[in-house]
Amino acid sequence: MHDHIVLRLSGRWPLPTIQRFEVERGTLLSMVAQGSGIPLLGAASGLLPAADVVFLPFVDEPEPIVFSAVWLPQNRSASLQNLLSLAAEITRP
Repeated sequence: MHDHIVLRLSGRWPLPTIQRFEVERGTLLSMVAQGSGIPLLGAASGLLPAADVVFLPFVDEPEPIVFSAVWLPQNRSASLQNLLSLAAEITRP
């Protein structure tokens, strides 16, 4: 993801300071509401109410960003099933 961001911003603006935080989505949105940066989030994050946070889509992205998911075969959680359903849906032409 880091390389993708740097490539997309190359020649347009000064190189941003990129930091990685391993926090829950709610915590991240709270940090943004307090003025601490601009995160890149999946489209589903925009469905959550977040005061003082504006969600804007990338409208000129030339191609999707590839991602991977790994899980235990025994995991039958509803969250995992929802993730897999969403991934299947967005990969269909």
